[in-house]
Amino acid sequence: MLKFLKDRRALETVEAAITFPIAILVMLATINLGLVVFGQQAVQAAARHAARMGSVTQSCAACAAVTAGKEAIASAAIVQNSQVTILAPGGRVGALLKIRVSGEIPNYFGGLSSLFPGLPSDAFQVAAEATFRQEGW
Repeated sequence: MLKFLKDRRALETVEAAITFPIAILVMLATINLGLVVFGQQAVQAAARHAARMGSVTQSCAACAAVTAGKEAIASAAIVQNSQVTILAPGGRVGALLKIRVSGEIPNYFGGLSSLFPGLPSDAFQVAAEATFRQEGW
């Protein structure tokens, strides 16, 4: 029995068997975080683009902003259930046009929410707002 306990030939295999699941878990968490950050950046860019397009149009600022926001967020295919909301409609020169774009980023690793109670099991909510002044000439 003493000879078996002192034998170190398979120690590297045991260490690898212990650390490999931890390394995989860290890698999956990093990928999930990257997807959420990408989705947040996508809704921020869509909100800025929508507010800018609405602020430079001369006819219906809110209509142009919603259309531009929906097109911009659709180009970022990771954001699901997206919504474009007008918070301040603009419409006359100098008025504020405020847009909110929101959506969900799917949690591809929802099974990890049982290990980490703070993680949502289905999707992460992302939202962004942008404000521009209505231009005129």
